[in-house]
This record gives sequence, structure tokens and C-alpha cells, in this order.
Amino acid sequence: MQKSILDTDFSFRLFGSKKSKLIDCKVCEKFAKPILLMLRAAEAAKKFLVKEKARSVTIFIGKGNNGEDGLCLATLLKIENIETHIIDLDYKNRLETQAYRLCLDLEINIKKYNTKKIPKADWYVDAIFGIGLNRNLTGDYLSAVNYLQCTKSKKILSLDIPSGLHGSRGNIFNKVVQATTTISFLTLKPGLFFDDASDYVGDLYFDDLSINKTFYNPDMTSISREKTHFPVLSRSTHKGTRGSLVCLGGSKSMEGAGILACISALRSGAGKVFWASDTDKLQRPPELIQIEPCIDDIQSVLNKNMRIAIIGPGLGKRFDKEIEFLWNTDLNIILDADGLDWLSRKKPKKRAAAWVGTPHIGEMKKLLKGDFSDKWSNIIRLKKYYGGEWILKGPGTLVSEDKHLWLNLYSNGWLGTAGMGDVLAGIIAGLWSSGSKTPFRSAVYLQTQCAKHFLSKEGAGLTAGKLSELIGFNIGLIHKA
Repeated sequence: MQKSILDTDFSFRLFGSKKSKLIDCKVCEKFAKPILLMLRAAEAAKKFLVKEKARSVTIFIGKGNNGEDGLCLATLLKIENIETHIIDLDYKNRLETQAYRLCLDLEINIKKYNTKKIPKADWYVDAIFGIGLNRNLTGDYLSAVNYLQCTKSKKILSLDIPSGLHGSRGNIFNKVVQATTTISFLTLKPGLFFDDASDYVGDLYFDDLSINKTFYNPDMTSISREKTHFPVLSRSTHKGTRGSLVCLGGSKSMEGAGILACISALRSGAGKVFWASDTDKLQRPPELIQIEPCIDDIQSVLNKNMRIAIIGPGLGKRFDKEIEFLWNTDLNIILDADGLDWLSRKKPKKRAAAWVGTPHIGEMKKLLKGDFSDKWSNIIRLKKYYGGEWILKGPGTLVSEDKHLWLNLYSNGWLGTAGMGDVLAGIIAGLWSSGSKTPFRSAVYLQTQCAKHFLSKEGAGLTAGKLSELIGFNIGLIHKA
């Protein structure tokens, strides 16, 4: 088992519940019997608990393979002379499988669930439900999951996924285990990373159970350095060769959003930035070329070197004609904030030129209305309804690019502060303008690296402006690596 995958910069292939089940069946058919895979999973969990110096462990088991993993774990802990108790939530209907009989032979304490008789332990193990759960919890299952909430004095290890969590979508049923640590087996599931689910998995480890063949293409791939492209500027590069862009945003009283996007674009590689804003009370940054946010002024700067348009950060609702004008050009477009609001209201004809939308959860709800669901379903529907590519922000940022889905495994609440989306739009524009072959996932990666760099030193207090200031430094680090 590797170190926590949240601390790695490695590209993982992710599989939803459907493919994970198919892979499990194929592996059992061709390589290993189910009991062998369960014992390998149990061995990974045992090694973790031994490393944590657990002296006593109480394992909650349900029916199905997840429960069998828990039974196998109990036998291995018994061999290690660790005090082990099993709470069986399917006590009346428990089948006498190999793992169950071995627990009986080893005289491991197996008892039915009783809220008043749960043995205290250093660690509690959640082996109740795996990826097969598709309904709300009731009865003893709901009560047990309510109990399995980590605190300073109660440490919880979830096997594969926290019980009550959807392995593909990250949806939480009516209740979910809050784990201290989760170990995902055989395949890494995307539902562990999306939105609220990220609050429940704790430290996350992955063990492929020594299986290196998955038989199916992944549903998505995690974003890592090896999957990104950051152009290296030659010595002779200048503002004319790096590409220009126009940013329609940052209207009166909302100038900050436009400035963050524009400055971040320059720091990410853009040559010249034209800021289309009606502000006249704010001293603009000297690096920006300000123009009026009207069609005539915008059209006047659309020369052959103009490549990108950022539309929407801090724009307001008064610029529908200007947005439509840019939408009908052949520029590459980043549509954010009020630009996405325009898209949801006007539903324009799909454009042939490349563009990307960058909604947060509230904007997704406007765009999809009654069809709003989970992140994975949402990105598929957005592409179907509007075309283009998409970056769905928030924990488990999901990116469509190169006919594939890319998932950012990192999440931190400090990336949810005001202005972070404006910075991201600028980073996309700068990388895209300067020739990145993967501007969307590369921008997400770069923003993440900037956040990690700041938080590793300061611990808290990250703002959009501080993150933007770290763009150049982190591009430098990426090029040196």
C-alpha cells in the first residue's frame, strides 16, 4: 500500500461502481478466487492498523463482499494477537462462508448489533457496505452508521468506501460513515472525491491488490504533472508571439474579478491583455490595456494575434449583445460567472470554435435546472446540451478535455474563497494563449500547486490574490521538475 494518495503526484485511473464490479468479476474469473482478493484487502487493512499500533479493533460487518473483507481482517488481526471483536449486522442471515468459518475456528468474538454492547476499541472498522449500496439506510444499519463517526477519541477505518456513500457519484444517502481513514481496493472510485463526499473519507489510501490488469478503459483519470503541458518560452519570445486576449468583465463595483482574471492570465503566459470594463473610478493595473466594453472597441482589438476571450468575471447583466458578439467570433472562449448566466438564459446555437465553461455548483444548477444531479452526470449533460468543454469546480474538480474526463484529487476549503474562480479563468487563458496542449487540466493542476505551496507554509489564510502571486513561481518549479 502506498502513502496517502492525497499526498502524491501520480496519475490514477478511476472506475465507477459499474466498471468496478465488472473488473472484480473478470479478475476472479481469470486471476484470483474471491477469497484471495478478500485476504489481500484484509492484509492491506491489517498492515495499516499494525502501523497505527492498534491494540484493540471492533469490526462492523454487513452482508456482501465488504462484510467478507471485515471477516478476513478479523482473522489476520487474531494472528497478530490484536484484540478483535466483530459486530454482525446480518447476524440472523449470515452464511457460513470460508471467512466466517475461519473466524469461528479461531474463536473470534462475533455478536449481533446492540447499541449498548459495542466493545470499546482503539480502532473501529467499517465493513458494512461497499459500492453496491443504492438506497437509504434503515434500522440497525442506520444506527451503526450513526455510531461510526470519527472524533478525537474514536478512530474509524472504512474498507473500500465509507458506508452510505455512492462509489460513482459521491452522493450521500441519508447517512454516511465519517472515516478517519479509507482504504480503497482494486479500483479507485471517483465518488470518494466529489463535493461533500470529500469530508467523509479522511486520509485516503489505495491498494490494487496486486492486480495490474483492469480489462476496461477508466471512466476518468486523475490530474497529475505527467498528464499536463506547460509551454517553455524561448529566449526570443515576446508579447506579440505569446498571444493576446480580451477579458469582458470587472464592471463598476466588481472590478476585482476582472483584474484577478487579467493579471493571472499575464502571469500564466499571455502576451497582452485587453480589459473591457466600464470602470472609471479604479486605478487599473498598468499591465492591462483598458478598452470600453462595447462591440466597436472590442472589434477594434481583434487582430490576427488575438486568441482568447474571457467572458463573465464580475461582468453584470447589461452586456448580452457584447457576449453574443464574442460568442460568434472564432476566438477560443472561457465562459465564467455572468457569462454562464447568459448561456443559461439565451441558450445560443452551439459554436464551432473551442470554448470551456467553468461553473461552480450554483451556476451548474442554473444551467441544468431540473436535470441537475451529481458532478459526473452533470458534466455529461452540460456537454450534450451546450457543447464545449467544462471544468466543474469545487472538491473533486472535474474536467472534460481531449474526449476524456480528468479529476483533481486535491480539495481544500481555502480554494473556495472569493475570487478563486476568476484566477482559474485567467490561468486557463494564459496557458491556452501561450500554447499549452492541455490548458484546462493544466490550469487546475497549477492552481492546486499554488494552493499547496501557500498552505504548506502558512497553514491558512489563502486568498485569490495571494494564489495569483504564486503562479510564476510554481510554473518555474514545474519546469525544473
